[in-house]
Amino acid sequence: MKRTILTLTACLSILPVSTSYAADQSSSRESYIQTQLANANSFITDSTVRQEKYTSMEESPFAFYRATNPLFYADLGTGVIPIPSTWKTTANIKTWIQGDAHTQNIGYFDNSKGEVVFDLNDSDESYVAPFYWDLIRFSTSVFLMANEAPNVSLSMQDRRDLVTSFLTTYQDTLTAVNGNSSETTTQLDEGTLTGGFVQDEMRDIKSSDSVAKLLNKWTTTTSGMRLFNFSNSNLKAVTSTERSNIVNNWTNYKASISNFVSSKPSTYFTIKDIARRLHSGLGSLGVDKFYVLIEGDTTSQSDDVILEVKEQRNPSMFLEGSLSQTQYNSWFPTHANRSKTGELADGIKVDNHLGEMSFNTKSYRVQRISPWDETFDAADFKSKSDVQDFLKYSAKALAYAHARADKDYNTTYVNYNLEQGVIDAINAWPQFKTTVLQLSENYYNQVLADYSLFEDLRSTGKLQ
Repeated sequence: MKRTILTLTACLSILPVSTSYAADQSSSRESYIQTQLANANSFITDSTVRQEKYTSMEESPFAFYRATNPLFYADLGTGVIPIPSTWKTTANIKTWIQGDAHTQNIGYFDNSKGEVVFDLNDSDESYVAPFYWDLIRFSTSVFLMANEAPNVSLSMQDRRDLVTSFLTTYQDTLTAVNGNSSETTTQLDEGTLTGGFVQDEMRDIKSSDSVAKLLNKWTTTTSGMRLFNFSNSNLKAVTSTERSNIVNNWTNYKASISNFVSSKPSTYFTIKDIARRLHSGLGSLGVDKFYVLIEGDTTSQSDDVILEVKEQRNPSMFLEGSLSQTQYNSWFPTHANRSKTGELADGIKVDNHLGEMSFNTKSYRVQRISPWDETFDAADFKSKSDVQDFLKYSAKALAYAHARADKDYNTTYVNYNLEQGVIDAINAWPQFKTTVLQLSENYYNQVLADYSLFEDLRSTGKLQ
């Protein structure tokens, strides 16, 4: 890999004229990153997996960013991302946020009705927090993603314009649904999308992906029985203890979705096989993840269902420092219960298989793997208009999710109308979009500098 050291002069040269931000590249920052990353990944007891994660993070600044959500929230708390003080004290602007918003955490999947939609696709880090945390993290990812797009050249001004348009669409969408609750019934499906990149990609996915294709990717049929295909390097056989843990707690999972279970044949949730999922994700690499193959509607081998059983952890956003862990603990018995609740709050027609189980002091969210689960890599964009269309619908998806998750979902967590609260806040805060733009661009430069420091830590053996 060719290493790039971002100088202070280079940082300043690509910032808006109105800012005077300099990315911290000091030895103290390097030591801070070393400590933060070591702490964030200390739960990974297998050194091989930890090395795999660090190696994946070396691929690019965007890969580093995706894997360092805890660092983002720590930087929010210490003022590296300097949130205006008035924003921190404004009422009625918290909702269920995604918590790790970036360009690869929005994509396609099918909902409980079998309709392919474009929406938020990751609730691992979801929790009730200020709406703008998602906007800053996502906007920063736009700057980073653009560095890796081989088929489209986006200048810094292009990126600023794209982020500004994203923020404008987010605000306009909240305004459009304010007072009418249309967000609770509106989804971004093929009929809702207008002609453009996101709709074209959705049509391609619907025509090319299928249940059969998903099953053929992960399983094989032997002697008339479908089982996981362990020649796939991304799967590994489970130990007898791991199998027992899942089998022995299967009734608890089914109890968490009892209404759906009662609507299905008695054999629907019969476990046919279990596998450990390897090499999955970046930020979540290292957490326990299993695939469970179940019978499905019939005894046919063609309608089997694959469920993901994924360990859930305390949201990284608590590193920011202002959220109450006591409140969190009073609301949720487990992290999986919180993650499941977040997905229900943000979503519409959510997967009926979405449930939870716990064993060995860990909790796991369970959900069906969608045959149409697809996200965008930077290489997928062929023009600036492709990126514009993607960001337009990403802004809508984020706004709809935030709006659904207020009192429309459950007043226990949010007991007010978020849309009005956000609109009032934006009207009261000077230059809201300009501020988010500057915060995200400044943090983009910090990520570039941090990535270089991270490479130094790796090359000198200080981060193992």
